[in-house]
Amino acid sequence: MTASEISQQQQVPETDPDMLLSKSPASAPSPQLLSALFTSLARPSRPWRLTRTLRSDNPAEINGQLTGTATFTFLKRGSDPNANTSGPARDMLYREEGEMPSTVIRGMAGLRWTKKYIWRLREDGAGISVWFVKVGGVKSAQSQEEPEDEADYLFHEFEFSDSSASGASGASGSCALASTKEGQDKDTASILVTPPTPPLPSSSEISTTEVLTARGNHLCINDMYRTAYSFRIRPETGEVLSWASRHVVKGPKKDQDIVNLYTLDD
Repeated sequence: MTASEISQQQQVPETDPDMLLSKSPASAPSPQLLSALFTSLARPSRPWRLTRTLRSDNPAEINGQLTGTATFTFLKRGSDPNANTSGPARDMLYREEGEMPSTVIRGMAGLRWTKKYIWRLREDGAGISVWFVKVGGVKSAQSQEEPEDEADYLFHEFEFSDSSASGASGASGSCALASTKEGQDKDTASILVTPPTPPLPSSSEISTTEVLTARGNHLCINDMYRTAYSFRIRPETGEVLSWASRHVVKGPKKDQDIVNLYTLDD
């Protein structure tokens, strides 16, 4: 993909600011708002700065903090016609990478780590989903280009909740689990993960923001992955200024709590 093709695909579509926020507090964000949010994540000249905190009671798992970068790139192919979706969609490749510090695991300093997912926006703009990347990608017999990544199977769909907050101030996000039913076992599917609060924008020109939150679950054999997202946006345009995610993984041999904070350099 050339630089001009990327630039054309990543232009934020014109939207009516009144339509972006035409939703009641308890309803899902409007398709216009989700489309603007989704598109603004892709910034070819400004990768997201990633700070990841890993916690686990299992001594065999990694504990500590990692730093790296994350990028979103629109894909040429769009969605897989055989995927379980309601129609055509827009696909972006999420890619993160960084270097393992010596403070996390001795002997692993300097080791590079990478991870990829595909984020999908429904054609009608009414939903976002995250997919695992198919191994090998897609490459035609006539093409000499590197294979393009494509979606394999679903990780989770975004379920937006009534957790938006206005204003440019806010406390750090909680890292506690909360069950929807008092006394219910913490390994049931009804457990909710509290999303971390996305960092405040560093620019003094930004006085008002809104935070949108979403959750998604994924069961992998005996391991349950519960994820929560939060996006700090400009309410008038839907542009993402910072965002955060949290993955809580519970299983017979897994007990992880991973918090990710994403910011932009000025």
